Amino acid sequence: DEWSDVIMVVEGATVTLHCSEESSVPVRKVEWLTMLNRGETWTNLFSVDVSRARLDGRQMEHQSGRTLEISQNFSLQFTATVQNRGFYSCRMEKEDRTLNERIVLLALIKLTLDPAPVIPIYSTVRLKAEVSPSYAVANGTWLSRTGSPLPTDVSLAGTLLTKLPRVTRSDSDTYTCNISVNVRRRKPVYRFTIRVNVNEKESASFRNITYARPESSLAALSRSAVTLPCSDINGDYVLLYWWRVGSLKSDPQLIFQFDRWRDSRKQSNPRLRLHKRSPLAPGNFSFLLRPELKDAGSYRCEVFRDDQVFAQATALTVLNGYNTSYSSTMELTCEYSTPSGVPSLKWSHLQKPDRPLPLTAVPGQKILTLDLPITPDTAGQYACTLMLQNGQTVRYLYTAMSPSTEPPCCVTKLPDKLTTDSAVPLLQPTDGSVLLLPLSILLFLVPMIAVAVGVLLWRRGPCTFPRNVERSLSYYSGEVENIYENPQDLIQAPPENAVYMDLKLTGETDVYRELDRCRLRNDGCLVMVPLPVRAQSAPDPSLTGPRQTRGQNRKEGYICSSKLIPVSQYIGTVLVCLLGVACLRGWGRWRNPEYHQFVTILEETKKNHTSSNKKKLACYDFDFSHWPADFSWREVSNPKLSKAGVSLLKPEPKHRGTADSLLNSVRTLPCHIVSYLVAHSFGRRMLYPGSVGLLQKAMRSMLQQGQAKLIEEYDGQRNKLAACDGNQIDTMFVDRRGNGGPNGKTLVICCEGNAGFYEVGCMNTPLEGEYSVLGWNHPGFAGSTGVPFPQNEANAMDVVIQFAVHKLGFELSDIVVYAWSIGGFTATWAAMSYPEIRALVLDASFDDLLPLALKVMPESWRPLVTHTVRQYMNLNNAEQLCKYQGPVLLIRRTRDEIITTTGPEDIMSNRGNDLLLKLLHYRYPKVMTEDSVRAVREWLAAGSQIEEESVYIGHEVDDDWCLSVLQSYQTDRDAPFPWSVGEDMAQEGRRHLALFL
Repeated sequence: DEWSDVIMVVEGATVTLHCSEESSVPVRKVEWLTMLNRGETWTNLFSVDVSRARLDGRQMEHQSGRTLEISQNFSLQFTATVQNRGFYSCRMEKEDRTLNERIVLLALIKLTLDPAPVIPIYSTVRLKAEVSPSYAVANGTWLSRTGSPLPTDVSLAGTLLTKLPRVTRSDSDTYTCNISVNVRRRKPVYRFTIRVNVNEKESASFRNITYARPESSLAALSRSAVTLPCSDINGDYVLLYWWRVGSLKSDPQLIFQFDRWRDSRKQSNPRLRLHKRSPLAPGNFSFLLRPELKDAGSYRCEVFRDDQVFAQATALTVLNGYNTSYSSTMELTCEYSTPSGVPSLKWSHLQKPDRPLPLTAVPGQKILTLDLPITPDTAGQYACTLMLQNGQTVRYLYTAMSPSTEPPCCVTKLPDKLTTDSAVPLLQPTDGSVLLLPLSILLFLVPMIAVAVGVLLWRRGPCTFPRNVERSLSYYSGEVENIYENPQDLIQAPPENAVYMDLKLTGETDVYRELDRCRLRNDGCLVMVPLPVRAQSAPDPSLTGPRQTRGQNRKEGYICSSKLIPVSQYIGTVLVCLLGVACLRGWGRWRNPEYHQFVTILEETKKNHTSSNKKKLACYDFDFSHWPADFSWREVSNPKLSKAGVSLLKPEPKHRGTADSLLNSVRTLPCHIVSYLVAHSFGRRMLYPGSVGLLQKAMRSMLQQGQAKLIEEYDGQRNKLAACDGNQIDTMFVDRRGNGGPNGKTLVICCEGNAGFYEVGCMNTPLEGEYSVLGWNHPGFAGSTGVPFPQNEANAMDVVIQFAVHKLGFELSDIVVYAWSIGGFTATWAAMSYPEIRALVLDASFDDLLPLALKVMPESWRPLVTHTVRQYMNLNNAEQLCKYQGPVLLIRRTRDEIITTTGPEDIMSNRGNDLLLKLLHYRYPKVMTEDSVRAVREWLAAGSQIEEESVYIGHEVDDDWCLSVLQSYQTDRDAPFPWSVGEDMAQEGRRHLALFL
């Protein structure tokens, strides 16, 4: 910038411009110049000859009409106005030489408050700062009374605007405008204040409401998204009013308000949110609603801009459908709620539109009755269509399916008679499950064929005969004459070194091809000697005798030895290299004194398994398989053990006859084989990626650091536990009982996630709470051996608890199990098998693995995935949790994309919700009615704590009453779950209890 200083004042203030920063400068002449705008010509304001004039505070009148006063230090003082803002330059000369020139920019600021002077309550206050010239401003902002910055609009150059919509008494205060100015090499800040006083006795009135367009009518399906439009203007804040169906026009409910300047919102309907809004985004307000039947009615969106109001009214009709099953019939109910008029409502069969349907009509409903079971004639899609008077339609669909005749798992039923007609559907399957049978057969036969071909090739060897020559039996045959050229050479050969072979013509040619004769040399090496042979007319009888006697012991096939020579060389080279590497490693260890010390400690620990030796051994990082076992399941007699290990909850088998079961077993054998291959190949690795060796190698340094931290900072004790299935479980124990704190007497057993390790997992959470902590790794994770299948997981958890009780000395009542994600399976198993434990904490867990597995696999694989999960990976957390009677804490991660079936944005697809609902259903079956479940789901669907509180307050739940009801029932009955509380209670009371729980 070309000016050396900026002075900013309000209009009418007194301005003093200094010519020099020094108090006294010996000069001959002082000259002041001015320029209104940048780029114009400088105008001489006045000049003073110091040698002739006395500067004793005299005043002089300038031709512009302003009064200027010059002091002895050549400063200039005057009253600031719009006309005299701009640039000022002071030049000082000495002996016709300019000493320095100082340019000052004088800027004026104008602060306005609107409305003024009286500010009614609920009005919009506008605070504006206008700076002239605008290029004097670098940046700026308005500050609230607490000093926090307010959203400031600087779209207009030199203007800083902020607004306070719907002011109340609490907004009365002093507000500050901070402005940074453009000065060479620095940006000084000027502060200006303005006082806001809100008059509570006077309220703002908005009588003139402008409707952007006529009232629109919308129809929406229950729980589907619908957009409620607003006026498309740049508003300051928006209010949304709702008139429920049947309410008076004078009785609206304010259900949503949003202030874009303060970025604050209030709402009473958790199913309502702003559509694609961000703070300070101007205009185009709209709302996204997922309505229920009760949300039908009239909506009015009012957008406020200063003292203007723009409104948009919308009439919303909601359609809801559901089915109710009875013993012999099923009712499909279609109901609607509309603010005005009677829409058209119609049931139809989409595949058979002309078919008459048994309907029952009541006000606001149409009920379709279907006989059970569903037959192929009644199966199909049924549609309930609602049409408004403006022609807009919405419909509810229900698919009635006949009982499935599909065989279990992935077996497709074959037709009784294979005809041309029945063969066509087999070649053209209509769904993906039909392809599973041939896929299963292929996956089973291809490896078997490959193995068989490999064995045959190995037995046959690389030496084969031409296609027109075949080997015959090892005796003379009269059918084909075997005549050799020069037979005396063969007779003279030693019999023990001869190799005999019969050749028989198989092609049209009468000449044998060359035969490689394999002969053993005296030095033991195998050589190849070519022997030409030719067919002649007469056999040599002298050859038949030896061939008949020696031919009885010959084998049919042989391996050509020349092919073995390079292979043996390669194998020998590799063995020599490996032997050399082993020798070098042994030499290095023998020369390493630290390795000698490690071996000494390891051997001493194996002989004398004391805590001091273990502590020394923990300082080394080595293969955990050589770590001496600290505890074995054999040390404690466990009645829960079966042949496979501890007991698990198995899926209920389907009861069939003996013959049917045998036939079904044969038919489902390929499916079982494929399921086994899937589970033991990529299925297990997808479910437990932490068991993949590549991931463990990538995390090796991180795991070493985490383990060192636990040992060095927390005095952790590493232990190896031998489970009943032979797996070795790597554990880490941190003892806090000696610290004297109350939490140290409680042991927290941590169960990690599918890619978690105790070294870097959830152990830190209870450690920060000063608890005693026992962490362990899944089978196949880090130092633990085995593979993480459910049975192995349960076996590992069992030996961990036995170790905590019998080795560490904790009571079951002092143990809390804390699990993260997939660790909820072992945690719920522990709670089910050891119900005496104090509490259970499940963080980011789920109810069942099957819905999550179906999410990531193709739809055509559903039967195979279902069978595989139920047979090999049945993580039934909810079923195990319901067996536990103690306290449970569920932590739901609302942005968790792993345990959601659709996506993290859909909170209701989080399987943690299903885990909670199943637990409540089991423990309080009389409380969890359909209406109560609907209320709980509404609370679970809230996206924030404010929305949760809004739902809770909206149902008017009395916490004290709910607590007293539960406590009195527990005192009177003292019965285990499930409880019958709520059996004689009204529906509203059950709903309140469900939300309270």
